[in-house]
Amino acid sequence: MRDSRASGFLRIVLPLAFLLTLSFFSTAAFAQPPAGAPPAQPSPEEAAKIWALQAADVAKSIGLTPELSTKLSDAYKAARESYSAAFDALRGQGQEARRDFGKMRELGVAEKGKFGEVLKGFLDADQTAKVLATLGSFNRRWDNMVGTLMGMGLDEASMSKAMGIVTGYVAESDKLMQGVTEGGDFQAVREKSQALREKLDTDMAAVLSAEQMTKWKDATAMRGGRQPRLPGGVPAPGAPAPGAPAPAPKPAE
Repeated sequence: MRDSRASGFLRIVLPLAFLLTLSFFSTAAFAQPPAGAPPAQPSPEEAAKIWALQAADVAKSIGLTPELSTKLSDAYKAARESYSAAFDALRGQGQEARRDFGKMRELGVAEKGKFGEVLKGFLDADQTAKVLATLGSFNRRWDNMVGTLMGMGLDEASMSKAMGIVTGYVAESDKLMQGVTEGGDFQAVREKSQALREKLDTDMAAVLSAEQMTKWKDATAMRGGRQPRLPGGVPAPGAPAPGAPAPAPKPAE
């Protein structure tokens, strides 16, 4: 009976933990922290520049007018600030709150819903859905990627191509996250996520130089070793403890 309950618990928690790892873990970084630490939090000025670039790229991808593009940028900045404040407040409630995956997910859903209501005031239903699939993810790993590109001094054409590739990756990642359900196959989702990441790096290699690709991979790699980690550096359920040896490989069948 205990094994059955434990198995059911893991089927619920592991997909949630993985979703949170994708959505919340990374933050933008221009100076890299020690190995194993999450990227450093961007300054408010850096964050504003990153969000503006993200909004501009999404606006361009769905053909918004300059006026609507400005409205989108302003709405997105306000949504990110609201999300960050709510997230920090939740983290400030202590370890128990940090480990409450349900609350974290509820927070993200609520903030995304608020953002969607604002978007409906100046975008049509199709445009709103496309914006929410990218900007509505509040994806801090996306922040890190854009911040890394900003630090490379790319020319306008290369930056435009790179931003388009990353935005496409975020949209595909969002679709993958939406497929994470209570009975979902955690291992299959993780493998699909890895495949998306490999495709991202392959596409970026067509835009960046070899030296830039080295910087890109180092700056945007998942931090904290091989195990997934949640905000605050908390290992995801089922992940090995920090410093623990890797599990022995399964014998061939």
